[in-house]
This record gives sequence, structure tokens and C-alpha cells, in this order.
Amino acid sequence: MRVVFTDFVQPDVGLERALLSEAGLELVAAEPKCVTEDEVIAAAQGAQGAVALIVQNAPITERVLAALPDLRIVSVPGIGVDAVDIEAAEKHGVWVAHVPDGNITEVACHAVAMVLSLVRHLPLYDAAVRAGDWSYDGTGPLIRPGKMTLGVVGLGKIGRLAAAYAAPIFGHMIGYDPHLPDEAWPEGLARKRDLAALCAASDVITFHLPLTAETRGLVDRGLLEAMKPGSYLVNVSRGAIVEIPDLLAALDSGQLAGAALDVFPQEPPDANDPVLRHPKVILSPHAAFYSLDSDEELRRRSVTNVISFLKTGRPENVVVEGTR
Repeated sequence: MRVVFTDFVQPDVGLERALLSEAGLELVAAEPKCVTEDEVIAAAQGAQGAVALIVQNAPITERVLAALPDLRIVSVPGIGVDAVDIEAAEKHGVWVAHVPDGNITEVACHAVAMVLSLVRHLPLYDAAVRAGDWSYDGTGPLIRPGKMTLGVVGLGKIGRLAAAYAAPIFGHMIGYDPHLPDEAWPEGLARKRDLAALCAASDVITFHLPLTAETRGLVDRGLLEAMKPGSYLVNVSRGAIVEIPDLLAALDSGQLAGAALDVFPQEPPDANDPVLRHPKVILSPHAAFYSLDSDEELRRRSVTNVISFLKTGRPENVVVEGTR
């Protein structure tokens, strides 16, 4: 039986190939990587006997699933499964699996690092020193973090861990997550029932949200106007939750003092995207997930989801329970 890796981003798939070979399975790595529905269908149909897909960002849609009646499982080497049409997978009885906690330490650390870089003006200091400015106050006044409020939006595994890492540094911590019950609420984090209220009270906000119909475009002009003047924004979750033109306008007006983005609506951004040249924005290339350890764990566990399913009828980490 064959497993198709639709769109790997690593230099090679030696790890995946070795794990699958040991289990008596063959890996077919799509070259070039799949970007469209047609490319996914062609890659899976070209690998006769393919029963599983490992997918980074390739679109797994109703049309793709309908065209692949032999497909039994889709495994994602990460937490988010927004590349997969979950309703269509349920309809067609295709299992969907992911790795829910393989990189939470890295993402939480990255978020807090971005928060601290903003509030301590590190990128501004770096640019000033390189330009010959050796003044400690040349980038504007700094406030002691112990007098600042950090807002955390989304309190899944990563959001809770980021809050725990930041708690000893910030004077006040508040959170917003309408889906988290009171009994599961983290200790030491004040709960805000209204997102606008959190925005108005926070000096820095870090977002940790999945991409859904509810969260797409959530951070728009209206929400940015609700934020505390001179505050900061960090997004390490999904790029499409932030309306980038509205964010840049808020930075230009002074409503926001700075922003840090690891994710973008289009990845990589267009070379002419003004976000790439804005002096108040810190950027990283969707790298919050990455360390040598997390990369190996995500890849290994995405494969073991497939192996476990084919051996036992169930993957280790289920998003959708299939019937095939």
C-alpha cells in the first residue's frame, strides 16, 4: 500500500520513507509539491493503491475526496487542519488525524519572544544602532513590563503555555476564550467575557486561534480601533485572522505601536507587500513551530498516525472518525 506526501517543505522525506518502509508501506512524494485540487488528485491517482495522504497545506476539498474513493486517511504533521474540509471528510467517511502537541513549546516561546521584543523595542534599537544612534531613549519611552497587561486570545494548549511563560514578567494577565469552560480556566489569568473589553485593557495582545469561519478576518479595523492606543499585537496562529491592510493603517495612525507576525494570509507574502517594509512590524517566516526536535516529532507522529490506523483501524490523534 502507498502513502502520498502531497506537499512536504523539508529538504527530503527520508524520515517518513524509513518509518513507512519499516511498516511495509511505500511513500510517494509528490514532485512538484501539490498546490491545487487537480494536483492532489493526480498525485493520489498516480500512486495506484494509495490509501493515505500526508498533507501540509494542499487543499483537501469535497472535490478531492470525491475523486479518491480509495483514500482512507489524511494525516497532517501539525495542529491545524484548515487545509482539510472537515465536513467533506465526515461525509465521505475519511479519517483525519493530526499532531496536537508536537510543537507547543516552540510556538509559545516564539510568541513570548515576539512580545518581549516589541515591548523592549529590540528591533528599533537594532536599527538605530546600525544607523549610528547610540541613545537609549531614541526609540521612545519604555514601560516596565511589570506595569503592563498582557492579553491572551485563545487558550488552547499553546495559549495556556504562552500565558504561563509570560506570567512572571507581566503585572497583569487577562484572557479571552468563549469556548473554554470556567472549570478549565487557567489559574492566575483573569477572564474577559468580551473580546473588545480585553482589547481595551491590554498593552500587548497575543493571538492563539485556529482558522475557522468565526476567526477569519477577526482582527479588522473595528477590533483594532478597540485596542488600547499605543498597544502591541502578536500573531503566531493563522495569518488569515488578521486583516493586514487594517493592521498597517493602525500602525501608521499610531493606534498600535508595533506588531509581530509569524503567519500571513498568503505565504510567503508577495514581494511588494507593504508589510515587508513596515518599520513597526517584526516578521518571521511561519517559523514559530520550528526546532530540530519539533520538526522530527511532527514528521514522525504524522506517519505513525497512518501506520497505527492501518494496523489497528484507528490513528493515534483523531480529528475526524471515518468509516472507510
